[in-house]
Order: sequence, then C-alpha cells, then structure tokens
Amino acid sequence: MGIDKVAADNFYKDDGDKIKQNWLLYEYSNTLFSKIEESPELAPYRKKHSKDNIAAFCVYFSKRLRQSISNVQKTASGVAIDARYVYEFYPDNSRTQTQRLLNAALAAWSEHLQACSNCANQCLTDGFEITPMFDNLKKTGCPTV
Repeated sequence: MGIDKVAADNFYKDDGDKIKQNWLLYEYSNTLFSKIEESPELAPYRKKHSKDNIAAFCVYFSKRLRQSISNVQKTASGVAIDARYVYEFYPDNSRTQTQRLLNAALAAWSEHLQACSNCANQCLTDGFEITPMFDNLKKTGCPTV
C-alpha cells in the first residue's frame, strides 16, 4: 500500500474495534486519499484544503460507507457512494467539486475491491472478526497479512 496518508488509529478506539471491516475502511480511506491526490480535476480542491483536512474527509467518507457495506451483505445491492457524505463534510461545496470527489471515491472503491479480491483476509464477508492487522501495522510500519 505504501506510506499511509490516513492514520490507522482513526479506525479504532480499543482492541474491540480492531475488526476486519475497520481495516477495510482504513485501507479504502488511503486509496481515496491517493485518488484525490492524483486527480488533475481536484487540483483546485487540493489548493483550498490542507493534507490534514483531506485526510479527515477521507476518514469521514470511508466511515460513512459502513452502513452501506452492511446493507450489501443483507440485500446484495451495491455500496452507495453518496453525495450526501460529501455535503455533510463540506456543506458549501459546489456541485462540480462534489461530483469530482464522488468520481474519486468511486474509482477508489473499484480499485480497492479489485485489490480485495486477491486478498485472503475476506474483510467484506468476515467484517466483524478481530484482526491483528492494526497491531502488525503498528509493529512493522507497513500493512501485513
């Protein structure tokens, strides 16, 4: 995954929160940050917002997907990448910038799902299992299986 842009400890408060679903959201938030960082369309957004603010947005957006991910497991519908999540964080955001952020979020989700399909951890299906990955990250400085 490379160097983290979003801190893992945003996704747990204690050992009981160190579950696979939170790991999935942590990894997704880093992927989203990378998509925002590399998007030429989002250059004006990056100029207006610090890296810390962008990271905070990525954490917020990824955590808002939690309910949608749970719904997918119950109804087999897709995960909702919703403009509401952007407007909740940036209430005065323009429609154009919101759409660009949503495009980045969707690209990040697609890329993340592709990476997940090759992973043995099954974070989507076994989301509430405790995982040592957060602790491994702390010990080694890089994600490990």
